[in-house]
Amino acid sequence: MSRLLRNIFVALMLALAGVAWAADSGVPGGDTLSLWVMDNGLGSQKAIVRIVKKFQRETKIPVNIHFLNWGEAFAEISSALEGAASEGAASGSAAGPDVLQLGSTWVPYFASSKNLEPLDPYLEQVGASRFFEESFKAARVAHDTLVYSFPWFVDVRALYANEKLWKELSLKKEEVDSYPKFLGVLRAFAKKDSTVAPFALPGKGDWTGPQHMAPFIWSFGGDFLVKDSAGYRSALLDSATLAGLAYYLRIFGDRALSPYGLDENSVQNTERFIRGGQLVLYGTSEIIRQLEMESKDGGLKEAPIAEAGVAIVEPLEGDKGIVSFVGGSHLVMPKQHKASAEKLLCYLLRADNMDAYTRQVGFLPADESIVNIWDKDARYSKIIETMKNGKSFPNIPEWVAIEGILIEFSNALGDVLRSASSLSAVEDQVVELFWNTHQKINQSLGHVENLSKASAVSRIKKLLLAPVEEVVPESMSASAEEQGGSIWVFLLVVAIAAVAAVGGMALSVLIRKR
Repeated sequence: MSRLLRNIFVALMLALAGVAWAADSGVPGGDTLSLWVMDNGLGSQKAIVRIVKKFQRETKIPVNIHFLNWGEAFAEISSALEGAASEGAASGSAAGPDVLQLGSTWVPYFASSKNLEPLDPYLEQVGASRFFEESFKAARVAHDTLVYSFPWFVDVRALYANEKLWKELSLKKEEVDSYPKFLGVLRAFAKKDSTVAPFALPGKGDWTGPQHMAPFIWSFGGDFLVKDSAGYRSALLDSATLAGLAYYLRIFGDRALSPYGLDENSVQNTERFIRGGQLVLYGTSEIIRQLEMESKDGGLKEAPIAEAGVAIVEPLEGDKGIVSFVGGSHLVMPKQHKASAEKLLCYLLRADNMDAYTRQVGFLPADESIVNIWDKDARYSKIIETMKNGKSFPNIPEWVAIEGILIEFSNALGDVLRSASSLSAVEDQVVELFWNTHQKINQSLGHVENLSKASAVSRIKKLLLAPVEEVVPESMSASAEEQGGSIWVFLLVVAIAAVAAVGGMALSVLIRKR
């Protein structure tokens, strides 16, 4: 077979095997490293290919890159690691990925399954002290001293506003810096402009429910789980958690504040914001990068939101301060890996390569020193401030299952409220859903429930379904009054004009009669 035909055959076989990109450096296939990463948004594939090409030139080590879809990644990774472990034990070789990207909450799960290589020998080489403390927490399993991963980039959620519409509201910082004030702004805007949705909390077929709930819960001192002498238990029905979720629920089920949330997922919410049909979006920092990219590359440079601009809304404060959600992705080495995998892992985590990758995709780097440089960009400074007040999900293996329960819970809550005329009309269903979810979480943790249903129902009704405070900014209420006043003035002018017209007609008739 000629070299040309052989190369074509190899290329076809790689494509059929599902390999998204591969580089041939003349080294035997058995020494080729396998890198598995997610499709992390616009430009992410090109960015990682460029970095890996650099790695190959410097090390002469070939690398195959396999891109995963987030929705299917967990199952595919589980299958690959289990298969590699059994095959590797029999043959002494690695059959799965050599370096792998994992969502931060997945690390404890796969580490506890003994599928990941401890990375403590590389702490000094990688420079682990440069990572944000909250991001680095997921590198360990709770109460385990071993390090199983290194943070790669940070997914920090923030509130983004349509800058043109936001500026028109002329809000001062102190008028929208708490949850009651935020609700007040949304309420006033809903009355002011019926053509644009104020906000959205997704409630149908979505997977981000826990990320949306988290800041509401944490800022009021609550949590999803707490640890006591018997281990972890559900905190869903704790008083502070319910106090925070009371604000979440008011927005979630209020068609004035979130007109389309119950009917859409978070992707659809984002698309509405991009089209200029939504005032505020709860999303990730990648949208800032997308605004710079041409539409032909999948960017938003020609979208309505690019023309309007994006403003960062002040982080919202609850009873216990400001606490934002922080997630992200880590890099790991599976137990079964080739010896040279450590070189690729350390190369990807090198500061310059991490900066190049994250600048392309728009997520913040996990390296604190790089973030300090990003902080000089006004577009990112408020997001970085949010990240420094951030909190992540528990680093326990059980969280993967619990997160699934919470996702199911948020969508079920949407199902209950979608066809309801009001929250009060479905109070009993909401209470039952909270109680059942609380029990499912405890069952997943192996925790024996000691709270009676009667006590739970009483607490839910008292704290979750109680009215919450809404503070309308003076500037917006004054604007409404002025609008109302101007209407009355207009009506008065019309009335006077009408009277004058009638009087004129009467006078004309009298003159004619004379």
